[in-house]
Amino acid sequence: MSVYIGAITGFIFLISISFCIGDIAETAGTTTGSPLIEIFFNSTNSVVGTCFLSSMIVVIVLIAANALLAEGSRSVFAFARDRGLPFSDLLAKVEPKRQVPVYSILLTCVVQMALNSIYFGTLTGFNTVISIATEGFYLSYAMPLLVRIIAYFTNYAKEIPGPYTLGRWSVWVNAIGLLFLVFTSITFNFPTLNPVDEENMNYTSAAIGIIGLISIVTWLTTGRKSFTGPQIGKVDVVEGVAGSMDLRSHENVATIEKF
Repeated sequence: MSVYIGAITGFIFLISISFCIGDIAETAGTTTGSPLIEIFFNSTNSVVGTCFLSSMIVVIVLIAANALLAEGSRSVFAFARDRGLPFSDLLAKVEPKRQVPVYSILLTCVVQMALNSIYFGTLTGFNTVISIATEGFYLSYAMPLLVRIIAYFTNYAKEIPGPYTLGRWSVWVNAIGLLFLVFTSITFNFPTLNPVDEENMNYTSAAIGIIGLISIVTWLTTGRKSFTGPQIGKVDVVEGVAGSMDLRSHENVATIEKF
């Protein structure tokens, strides 16, 4: 439901902003440093109204940042729980009083602050971080589609049962989605201006390459020996015990079979 609400309200907001944009050159070259603030001011002709509308955006950004922190720390904890990260034993520990992975949250918070701080040094670097995040989502969507198509044409799994299926159209819809994601992933690496120099260069491809290299080295050195992957068909329930707790420890979890 939140996705539908966000899509509808976001579309209405974008249409409203597009109608109120005014002179494009003046808006783009505003002294405020933010075209959106300039649009607010031109629409309201009031400094107070502009500050109020801008403050609403700040509140939304802060709430979104907290949601991203929760999502990121949860992913770090889950990966560490399955021995997929360096210092997994530390990152997988859960604070017994609040029942939260404190070290995973702190690591995610530090990384989030470091990435946001790039904006103060270079706008090109910050845009690269945004592009990496977007392309990372696209690649994460593309990989399961590719696996599904390979499984279909190699007769490994012609059909995958589930609560929702497209039937015989499934593989073709997946193929269209994969082609779109491959296309967008490639175009995200292109620079936006011509001629290209060190100030407007798109460094997304270099950053993705570095991340891939680090992932390969981590897998070859430690990951392939210790990574277990998620436990399919089982759920770990944390028991209240005193002291520092590791969810992978048999003394601290009770395994319950799912029905």
